[in-house]
Amino acid sequence: MKYRILKDSKLEPKAKAGTIVYRCRFNDYGCADDDEYVTGVEHIACTLNENGNYPFFTVPKPDLDVL
Repeated sequence: MKYRILKDSKLEPKAKAGTIVYRCRFNDYGCADDDEYVTGVEHIACTLNENGNYPFFTVPKPDLDVL
């Protein structure tokens, strides 16, 4: 799945508002769930790699626009 980030990422310096990111296709080791638990907002593990490969970072779902 492909998204456009609506706000600059606080975790990945290259992921600025407007950047295209992709859902990570591999295990995120619970990071998205942990971030949701802490913030109360659903998170998605994303990557800058079109193939969905690592490295990944989490993004709050409201900060993503599905393309």
